[in-house]
Amino acid sequence: MRVMLTKDVKDVGVAGEVKEVADGYGRNFLIPRKLAVMAGRGVEAEASRLRAATAKRESKERDQAQELADEIGNRTVVVRLKVGDEGKAFGSITNSDIAEALKAQHQVEVDRHRIDLREPIKTLGEHRVTLRLHKDVDAAINLVVTQDR
Repeated sequence: MRVMLTKDVKDVGVAGEVKEVADGYGRNFLIPRKLAVMAGRGVEAEASRLRAATAKRESKERDQAQELADEIGNRTVVVRLKVGDEGKAFGSITNSDIAEALKAQHQVEVDRHRIDLREPIKTLGEHRVTLRLHKDVDAAINLVVTQDR
């Protein structure tokens, strides 16, 4: 079955490509989920239009991400963490806390899912945190965790 992909599908192709897929996969998965449409007459023109629109949108998103990365690159963000008498932390700093601190201190709104934090921070001091703003654009901030009294 020949289909034109309307969205990127992992292990199949990107939006705008015309692909040959198994009949059942196309009929039962791709088409009902609006990931693809049947490839009929005039599909090449539609595919090229879709590829051009996707490339334009991708370029715009990359430019916006790069602009944001230039704005927040190497900024310092201070977050407070409650610590007990022996230096034991109560709780931790998560990507949501970092996103809120960025918004409050630098008026920059970043989606918490874009903050690359492998595990919550439970220690005081300076930490380097990477922001994945786009698949091609990363930015890094300095996170200073201080004691909350």
